[in-house]
Amino acid sequence: MNFLKKIFSFTGKEKFTFPEETSKGNVHIEGTKIICVGTNQMYTCEVNIDALQYAYIIVNRHEKSFLLLFDSHQNQIPTNYGGFKEVYQNLSSQFNFNDKLFFKNVHRSSIVKKRIWRKINASNYKTIEDTHKDYELGFEICAPAKDFINWDSTYDELKVNPNVFFEKSPYNQQLLKFKYPVRIGNIIIENFSSYFDNKRTDVPIVGFFAYSCDETNSDKSYYQLKERLQKDFTEENQLFGYERKDQNSFSFNAKDILISLTYTYDSDFQFDDGHTLFHIENKREYPELLIDEKYESIMEISSTIIINEEVKAVTDYKRNKRVKRRPKKLDTTLSMLWIDAKIGFADQSYCQVFDIDEIEHLTIYNVLPAKGSGGAYLEVNLIDNSRLEVFSGTCYVFDVYKQHIEKLTNLKVKMAPEQDDY
Repeated sequence: MNFLKKIFSFTGKEKFTFPEETSKGNVHIEGTKIICVGTNQMYTCEVNIDALQYAYIIVNRHEKSFLLLFDSHQNQIPTNYGGFKEVYQNLSSQFNFNDKLFFKNVHRSSIVKKRIWRKINASNYKTIEDTHKDYELGFEICAPAKDFINWDSTYDELKVNPNVFFEKSPYNQQLLKFKYPVRIGNIIIENFSSYFDNKRTDVPIVGFFAYSCDETNSDKSYYQLKERLQKDFTEENQLFGYERKDQNSFSFNAKDILISLTYTYDSDFQFDDGHTLFHIENKREYPELLIDEKYESIMEISSTIIINEEVKAVTDYKRNKRVKRRPKKLDTTLSMLWIDAKIGFADQSYCQVFDIDEIEHLTIYNVLPAKGSGGAYLEVNLIDNSRLEVFSGTCYVFDVYKQHIEKLTNLKVKMAPEQDDY
């Protein structure tokens, strides 16, 4: 409805005046974009009108009011910027904002957070009354020729599947999507996706997700999905998280495939977007990926440095191809560095190994205890300008080993400026 028609249709003593516009910034519409530029860069933004999901009137503790618009980013547009009135009127006419609520709160001096509009999305999932018992096995792409995908399928395998395609997310991440709905157990979901920026692609996919909404765009989706999953999972595999005023959370364990539901309500710092986050995380271990038989069979250690301290090596082998098991030839259970034809770093369970000529230098980082507990990190800086953490421990734990490492490796060990752990 046209903004002026809406205003004239209201009755009562409501005051429909905009805040006085200033020269502190400007906001205007160019095509399908809202362009906001201010002297305070905090509020400079570009909003995609076609991607808008919700709008709020916000008044902060400094008595400043904003129109918050979410288009995959939270954009706060000051209501006193030049051009705001015209922008608001255009948006309100297009999306049918709750103008009464906006004007009731825009001049307030107390903290306010009120939703004046939210997009109503079509229902994008359904539960079925079948008795599929394959949650722990994988999911089925509901293509004309059904295609069942095992949870152990790798990034390399899935990316060439003819039933998938790729998009860039609003945060410039690579997203894998499916051309058809997907069945997970007794639930069919239309917008199943996976982030596909994992640095290692020969491993099973770490996670999938979907934003699931019912026809009411409410927490009904959370309770419907939870009810279906509770019917399908034994009690010992139901992992209740919490159900609070600000958020609900419930998970289900399918032989280390963790299926999680999360619904977020309006609260001081969160926004109710009408969707349940349906998330799947592969928490299975794949020990075969930790074995480097070729290197372990030929390694001949010439020199070592024993680190008789409690330090930890990097363990995330699903994202870092260099992370392997600790070689059996190491003759101590302590953390250590060693030299053979390569240089290796190991704690009691994991290691990373590098060619010496690919390393430019090493760096020690000390993070001082503050709000956090602090710590220390030893990084390898490669000649291609990439950086890889190899050890972590308590603050200053690596300092006494600096000269020993330089002597053993003939590499420079740099000391990074100290930082506080805030």
